[in-house]
Amino acid sequence: MGSDDWTPDSIAHALPDAGMRQEFWRQFNLTPLDGLKALGEKWVKAIEDLEGAVERGREVRAFQQQNGGQLPAEYADVTDLIAESRAA
Repeated sequence: MGSDDWTPDSIAHALPDAGMRQEFWRQFNLTPLDGLKALGEKWVKAIEDLEGAVERGREVRAFQQQNGGQLPAEYADVTDLIAESRAA
């Protein structure tokens, strides 16, 4: 969708979570008219970032399915680092 094609309704429908939609509508209703364009751009960027993350997740999952569950080389397994930080 091009940047001029977004409407408040299409932004709300593109948000994957009811809490996000509620927050968008709250901000939309409390934003002065001269700030609505910037608010829309902020939420469109959030949607695009989420869509990109979903696509990356699908790519990693496909890689894992083809490679016995291994992560791609550019990904680091941080399981041990998380366990160490929790223990500290």
